[in-house]
Amino acid sequence: MAERRVDPDDGVAYTWEEFSAFYKGKYKRNAVEEYWEECEPVKKSKAKDKAKGTGKGEPKAKAKAKVKAEPKAKAKAKAKARKPPGAFKVCVCGGAGGIGQPLSMFMALDPNVKELSVFDLDIAMVPPAGVAADLGHLDKKSEVKGYEVKVGKPAVTELDAECLKGCSLVLIPAGMPRKPGMTRDDLFKVNADIAKGLVEACAKHCPEAILALIVNPVNSIVPAMAELYKKKGLDPLKIVGVTTLDCVRASKFVGQITGKNPNFINVPVIGGHAGVTIMPVFSQDKTAASIDQDKIEALDKRVQEAGTEVVDAKNGKGSATLSMGYAGARLGRSILAGLAGRRRVECAYVKSDITDLPYFTSKVVFGESGVQKVLPIGELNKYETARLEEAKKALKTEIETGLKFAEANELNC
Repeated sequence: MAERRVDPDDGVAYTWEEFSAFYKGKYKRNAVEEYWEECEPVKKSKAKDKAKGTGKGEPKAKAKAKVKAEPKAKAKAKAKARKPPGAFKVCVCGGAGGIGQPLSMFMALDPNVKELSVFDLDIAMVPPAGVAADLGHLDKKSEVKGYEVKVGKPAVTELDAECLKGCSLVLIPAGMPRKPGMTRDDLFKVNADIAKGLVEACAKHCPEAILALIVNPVNSIVPAMAELYKKKGLDPLKIVGVTTLDCVRASKFVGQITGKNPNFINVPVIGGHAGVTIMPVFSQDKTAASIDQDKIEALDKRVQEAGTEVVDAKNGKGSATLSMGYAGARLGRSILAGLAGRRRVECAYVKSDITDLPYFTSKVVFGESGVQKVLPIGELNKYETARLEEAKKALKTEIETGLKFAEANELNC
């Protein structure tokens, strides 16, 4: 029997099929999914009674306002359970770098951010205190402070506790970029220690915070840090890999091909966050699904190799910093909205049991406790089914690299 959920506005239970059929073509699919996730599931024993009167195949005249950001009826019902906007403290570790500066600016603009910590090393391109002073002149209510640690010193002992204390979200665009000739294993050896130092400091000063990692290789770093958190007795689902840029690019490229506004395109990207592990599911977006199948493979490849496209355009003098800052902030905003009681759905790389791999990128529901639910992959077409196996094969090896690191190390905090 299909699951039914109760609409808080009318107290009647509906199936997902009824919901999605009614709103198909009227609203973005993720907006409908977000509203669905806010509805309470009906216990099987009561489903029959609550579902009376819903057999016509289409929910009764529900106001279009239902799937808007905050319908008044829902806002009133949830007001007591929510933290008011502007109640959260956020830290950006690596906040004075190429990704960190635009990411810090986007977060300073978020109305859910009351205080923003900008942390970096003393070798950053500009002092974090300077970034904080610059952002402190924005006509927003967020208070911005800069914090610095000398290179080579452990963050867990040298970082001012005030930087992380009380944080609900820590965004970490830290680590070294991949240099010519470096393998992903070489990069992991360098960045795993950098990530571990920052994760240790978070485990000590803000163990309940969500840690959103933008440290490459994400496919290995996230499992390593999540397993270290687990060994420490902390929740591994507090560690989230930021893969949002893959979704942003996929939707943008579909928009370019179709001539549609990418703001209304929502292509989920599953698997991982590197090369063939990046798997856009074009069939699950209405606009993307309209593209001829013979063009999909090339489009798939473009999403996978989009980072190289930026590096080449910058003549090797930089990588995707601005778009990554935007994408990281998009996930950050969704996490904070979820913590405030407004559930959001975004793709992210987390500990997962929806496949036979222990870590996987898929749609995730962010709510009051952070990662509230990891959603299944959904239906795939023939091409995507074959691609999934290719992605999983490559991802499995990269996950194992992270697991081995976690086995050999401990968080020193």
